Amino acid sequence: MSALSASAFVAPVLARRALRGAKPTRARAARNVRVNAQYDSISDRRARETERVLDRSQEIHSMQEFEAGLSLAGDRLVMVAVESEEECVMADDNWSQSAGSANLQFNDDACRQLTSSLARIAREAENVNFLRVEVTEGGGARDVARTLGVDKYPTYQYYKNGELLWQHVGAGAGAQEALSEGVLYYGGAGASGLRTSDYVQEIKSKGDLTDFIESCAMAQPAQQGFDVGIDVPCDRQLAVVDIGMDKDAPAGCLHIFPAVISLARNTVGFTRWARIAIDANDDCRDICKEWGVESVPAFVFMANGQIVDKYAGSDRLELMNRVLNFQKSNGIRLPQRAAPCFLLCAVAARLS
Repeated sequence: MSALSASAFVAPVLARRALRGAKPTRARAARNVRVNAQYDSISDRRARETERVLDRSQEIHSMQEFEAGLSLAGDRLVMVAVESEEECVMADDNWSQSAGSANLQFNDDACRQLTSSLARIAREAENVNFLRVEVTEGGGARDVARTLGVDKYPTYQYYKNGELLWQHVGAGAGAQEALSEGVLYYGGAGASGLRTSDYVQEIKSKGDLTDFIESCAMAQPAQQGFDVGIDVPCDRQLAVVDIGMDKDAPAGCLHIFPAVISLARNTVGFTRWARIAIDANDDCRDICKEWGVESVPAFVFMANGQIVDKYAGSDRLELMNRVLNFQKSNGIRLPQRAAPCFLLCAVAARLS
């Protein structure tokens, strides 16, 4: 899946940047009317979206406000955006302020695009809390940023239960995807209200693992446009466990997780999916040690309670091929798109 996109909780900054970069153009009067009407419509929609996002975010000016924001979130994911209108870094070691003027404009555009795309995450991830630290000269927000260990902007931090789990620095290539993957991986939230827990079971103990292994996916009826449903006996179903980490997860864990969700959604009835964090607790560590897991992300494939395959890596295509190879080798036929009727359907309709 890609995933994941980004944050309008910095909408005021975005608006100022947009106004600063706008250039007047001339057009014919009739076209101007259409363009202005369209602009007003888009502007109104964005204003409503921004208002909704800002209602769900909290602007932070002090560490007391920051700590209160984490406390109020409970066990929900908290995404903290630390941004500055004056400073923009493309990567962890590439400051726009030390670059040439051409690079400055490119960086400014990249930060503006990232801010805009973050708006979609804030709109769609309703089970994620958002805190916004807008750093300005002489403001208290800069002290907050220093306390959080942030000295480059933008920096996005992900907290859960008061603990910093992961952060992303910079607005360069891949930033939008990385932030979306972070919310999906740590917050369990995706586009259009998707909840990862609907497709992937969380394993927190040896008992959870036993329940998962002994479970059985229900038969699925044929979906519209497909020829058959899915009805696979329990002992021929594939059970897949995605092994990752909670704290400072390698980029590969986040990168492959959208593919895990996509496969889980599209193979319902044939596969069962679960995830386990190797650093979650002693039970999880013992399970992964017993499986011989040496690096993450890693995947363990089971059928009828037995391990049938293992894979360590973050190649989305390789993961998909492992699932499909099991399906083919066990003679499991997945639904195919129904062929169009055309002439035969027309003849049948006349005869009926």
